[in-house]
Parts: sequence; structure tokens; C-alpha cells
Amino acid sequence: MREQVEACVAYFRACPAYHRILVELRKKYRRYGRPAGNVCLPDATEEEREAARRFFGRSFSESLRFSTEQFEAALQQTKFRGVCLRELLEAYFGEEIRTNREAREAQEQRLSAVLDRAAAEVRGENSIRWIRSLKEGQGGGYGLLRREAAKAPEAAGTSLIRACRSMDCLESRTVRPVRLAVLSAEATSDPHALDSSTLSGKLFLHLLSFCSGLELPDRAEQRDALYYGHGILCDSISSLVTQVGLVLDAEGGEHPAYRLLRQRHEVCTLSLASLSGLRGARSPTKRAYLVENEMVFSQLCDRAAQFHSPLLCTSGQPSVAALRLLDLLADSGTELFYSGDFDGKGLSITAQLWARYPRLFHPWHMMPEDYARCRSDVRLSDSSLSLLSCCKGTGLEATADAVAQQGCDGYQELLLPQLERELTEIP
Repeated sequence: MREQVEACVAYFRACPAYHRILVELRKKYRRYGRPAGNVCLPDATEEEREAARRFFGRSFSESLRFSTEQFEAALQQTKFRGVCLRELLEAYFGEEIRTNREAREAQEQRLSAVLDRAAAEVRGENSIRWIRSLKEGQGGGYGLLRREAAKAPEAAGTSLIRACRSMDCLESRTVRPVRLAVLSAEATSDPHALDSSTLSGKLFLHLLSFCSGLELPDRAEQRDALYYGHGILCDSISSLVTQVGLVLDAEGGEHPAYRLLRQRHEVCTLSLASLSGLRGARSPTKRAYLVENEMVFSQLCDRAAQFHSPLLCTSGQPSVAALRLLDLLADSGTELFYSGDFDGKGLSITAQLWARYPRLFHPWHMMPEDYARCRSDVRLSDSSLSLLSCCKGTGLEATADAVAQQGCDGYQELLLPQLERELTEIP
């Protein structure tokens, strides 16, 4: 019988026109678990119709259509009588034919085995809670883990355990913050195991999101903020914020190096690494002014010696370092006055900061009359216009409506005289 099956497979392989027909037959067998359902190739080629004519002994119209039962019956009328359709399909494709239900059950079994393996090895409370939720099909990362477990259960299990061990290691640390690569090396012996491109790194992000009750971040700055919220430094050097005039406190009072820069009215760029060593940040006047644009910041700082209050630059979307500094200022009760560009990105940043610091935040020259002063002829892109919806229900709604109506960019550079005057006059 085995020789007959091999001969049958050789016959169909010798004619490539049968291939799509057999692919469709396999789909029906997987669906029903037996010869059932209809095969239809509405775009059948002349070669496929001719192959079907030879097999069935009848002609076919432009749309090739027959039932799976008819193919099984016709197969038994050939010299390969005794070879059933399932045997043909399994030998032709070199795989066991499973029904969709059987495949789903096998996939669930593989996932369950992966989760059981991890549950037996992890110890931390958060890891245990996460695995329990994954078993219930609810935890963040369930879909990702399920897909990977279906393809490579052993590798998926190892990645899951690495993610959980990293959380266990993080919870047991007495000193924070810790660099991501250091945590990864301590927990897995591989400093790159938690890179965001690896499965264990992706699962670790899901675990951090689960512990925080937050959605999985979809942008790099959101991801870095999630790490930082758990005491992990992902990129502590290139995450920067620039300021002039702030009082930056270390252990025992104002940091001596930053005090000298403040007294000399010199611009100071702070990395996330340097900010992690600070105990606090404050303004001598209880006010701090923020601008989005680096060129505007630099131009204003030509008169930094005359500023009555500190000035910061977020350089567009605030980095983790910028948010860390703003959090320190908010903790000290410093009022924040922010000025940005009049486009989707600038107004959405303003809305985000307002939502983050609702009691301390003030838009600074961000009203419709300010937009009228700095409106350009540069048309906004559709993506920029769509971001204006972030301003609904905020104090920026009138400004967003004005920008949407005109459809043009408004640039901070054209407000420099007003910004400079208010920074150098007595508030």
C-alpha cells in the first residue's frame, strides 16, 4: 500500500496543474475532518481545467468546481484505488492533516505547557499574577505568546521565563535605578535578552504594562517612560532636556556644579542619568517657562541674564528626561508655562502636558489671537490636522478650531518678541 501511495503522489506531482486543486482539498479536509465541501477555482487556468478533465473524465467550464466527495470517488476509479484522499494529501504535502479544531486544541496544549513550565520556575508576586492572567487568556501579551508557542514552544517558554525572572530580579533589588542591560545580564546572563526586538524583551514590556495597569506603549518615548517608572534606565545618555536657571538639588542641598551654572546664567543640558542622581528641582520664583523649539530656546537664552524665571526646552515631544525634570518641578509646586508650535503635534504636546500637570500647567501664548500673529502660509498635513482632535475637551479647543479652520502652521519663532518680553519683565 505504501508503494501505491508513493506512486499516486508521484502522479500528481508530475503535473503542476494539480497543485492548487490539492491545496483547496487540504483546506476542506482541515475544516471538516473528512471529504466534504466544494472546491472552486473561479480563475482556473486552461492547464488546471485540462488536468481536472483527465482526472474526472468530463469537461469543466471556465470556473472549475467539484465536491470533495466527487474527487474521492474519482480517485477510487483510477489505478490508485485503495488510496484514500487523506493518505494522498498527507503524503503530497509531507504533513499530518489535522482539522482546524484539532490544530486549535494542539495550540492550546502547547501554550498551556509553556505557562505551566514558567509557573513552576518563577517566584515573584507580579510574575505569578501575570502568568495566572495569561492562563485565563486575559493578560497583556497573551496573543503574542500564543502565536510564538504555536511555532516554537520551547523557545517561547524560555523567553517567558526570562521575562518573569527579570521582573523577579527587579523586585528583589535594593538599589535602583538599574540599566536595562545590567538587569538583563543579572536575570538571564545575557545583557541583550531584554532588548525590545527579542521575544523576551517584548514579553517583559507586556509584564511591566500589566504591573502598571497601562496599555502597551507604541512609541519609543512611551516605552522608555514605562521602563523609568519601574526604576529601569533604558537610554540614560541620549534622553536629554535643556534648561537655564533651575535650582537642582542633590544630597545635602543644591548641586554645586549646577549652582555655578545657574549663577552664571549658562545653559545646562541634563541627561536622564544625571537627573536620576538629583533629589529635587525647583524654581527661585516658583515659575518655570517651557518652549518646544530649540532655536527659539537658543534665541531667548541670549538674554538669559535678564530672565526672572528659569526656561526649559522640550525639543518637541518631551523625552523621558524632560518628563522626569518636569515631575521634579511639579513635586516642588512650580507652575509651568508652556509655549509650542501651532500644529497638530505642538497642540497635542500641550494637551498631554496639561493633562499630566492639571493644577500647575498654563498655556503660554497658545490662544487663537497668538495663532493669528504667527500663522504662516505652510499648509498642515492631514496627519497633523488629525492630531488636533487631542484638544477636544481642553482649554485649547478654541485654538485647535482656529488652526483647523485656517489649515496652516503657526510658528513659535514669530512670537519671539512677546516671549522675550515676558521672560525679562517683572512677572
